[in-house]
Amino acid sequence: MRLNSSMLLLAAILMTGTARVAPAQARGEVRVRLESTEGSSVSGALVALIDTAQRVVAEGVSGENGARVLAAPSGTYRIRVRRIGFRPFVSEPVAVPMSDELVLRFESPRIQLESVVVTSRSGCGAIDPRNQTLATVWDEIAKALRGSQLGTRDLEGIANYYVYRTTMRANGRVISSDTTFRKLGSAKPFGVKDPAVLARDGYVFGNEESGWTYYAPDETVLLSDQFAATHCFRAVRDGKRSGQVGIEFSPVKGRSVPEIEGILWVDQRTAELRELNFRYVNAGVLERGGAGGFTRFRRMPSGAWIVDAWALKAPILERQQKVLTERMTILGHIEDGGGVNMRPSPQPPALGPPTAGR
Repeated sequence: MRLNSSMLLLAAILMTGTARVAPAQARGEVRVRLESTEGSSVSGALVALIDTAQRVVAEGVSGENGARVLAAPSGTYRIRVRRIGFRPFVSEPVAVPMSDELVLRFESPRIQLESVVVTSRSGCGAIDPRNQTLATVWDEIAKALRGSQLGTRDLEGIANYYVYRTTMRANGRVISSDTTFRKLGSAKPFGVKDPAVLARDGYVFGNEESGWTYYAPDETVLLSDQFAATHCFRAVRDGKRSGQVGIEFSPVKGRSVPEIEGILWVDQRTAELRELNFRYVNAGVLERGGAGGFTRFRRMPSGAWIVDAWALKAPILERQQKVLTERMTILGHIEDGGGVNMRPSPQPPALGPPTAGR
């Protein structure tokens, strides 16, 4: 049964006086400050309150001074710290609320990605922890994606962002280009559809007559159960990307809706997420026209992760009718993109993907 807001309001009025309302559970806060064993602040780490069932109750990113305030129902928790390039740290039990600042001084073993040996072994659905290579690289990617997901509020008033559209001929000659700069507020400047909708209907909507709408994956999509359930993963290397290791993803067999495949690239020395390159598959003429894009990531001085730049390129098509046949001809491409610019007086960005992707 589907209820609209009026029906819900009527139901609430009818139940008044007959239903018992459970008392609100008391809530509290704990201010956590992270330090290394040498006493330096640990910024950019994912700090979470974990309950006795190992569920994340609250999570945030530590700031430049290593601090983060977490709020949760009163109770006993452990504090889990995950930072890129290091193994997780979990504290002893702590009580919430806590009036004094909790200083956690710790040192975690480093993750070694330089020695990762890639194989043809892949996994479909959720990443299998028994596939150690795949699980290790993906965990570093997931930390950056989660940090980007949580970090927007730490960037208020710091950055401008830009969006652009460029139209070009098939030979690459630019026909038109327009760039708009906007102030970055509390909302994410770049977002996509619900992961469940993309998993059900695909990443391309429309047809030749009415045109198409394209969607690219953001952090929420890449971390979702729906994305994991509809894709296969394997660790890869590329001679053109020295010092990087990637996780390649492709649709599971039998997927017929328009999909994406691509690679997430990680710096093997720092374990930091660098870039996502992707292209559309199961998309007919759009696939043949090379539709795809990239997303680039940046670690801010505060330790927060953001989407630094993105682009989405799609073909301009024309239906050509001949005596007995008709075909779609690629006349050129349209590229939509954007990114964050930290300079006070931003200059128009260079158009197009910064690096060639697979």
